[in-house]
Amino acid sequence: MHAALDALRSADLSKVPSPSYEIDGTHIYCRVDFNKDSDPIALANAAQLLTANIASIKDHLRAWCKKNGKHFAGDECINSNKSVALIHDLWNVDKHAELSHPPRSGITPRLRSLATSLQISAGTQAGGAAFFSMDPRTGKMTSGTTGGGSVSLILTAEIVDEAGHVHGDFFQTCEAAIDAWHLELKKAGVNLP
Repeated sequence: MHAALDALRSADLSKVPSPSYEIDGTHIYCRVDFNKDSDPIALANAAQLLTANIASIKDHLRAWCKKNGKHFAGDECINSNKSVALIHDLWNVDKHAELSHPPRSGITPRLRSLATSLQISAGTQAGGAAFFSMDPRTGKMTSGTTGGGSVSLILTAEIVDEAGHVHGDFFQTCEAAIDAWHLELKKAGVNLP
């Protein structure tokens, strides 16, 4: 689960395409398109893999609980957490093409606008920081972090319903669903690294 999420995040900024320049009178505009060389099929496959890895925790937890005589609360986790429900429904739509049961999230979700984006985060630790800079003359990019900060390229997408209304950011929803499943596994007594 964590490895699949990490596969959608890369601190290797060498993959960033060179900037483009536009001259408008006395101004020079420098533009970096972080999604320029992204492969849409590879992005969709990576999103599908992460969705499956997160959603299939339910079945693995059910089997573990049965084998160890523990109470299985996976369905309660899905029904009580919007992020977990959205990921579960995305997985079911992908597996079955059509849902035979009402979606747990209340919508039939799909992903829209899959892209590669730059994410800069100071993290959650006190004193955390991150920076990203680019020399507009050379295109050289520099980044740095301290105290849990991060600068990375990530896969982004919108989770939308049948009418196209946005219900969340895919990456953030995956992170929240992973956190919820992590807690559920710990509550059940699964020994986690």
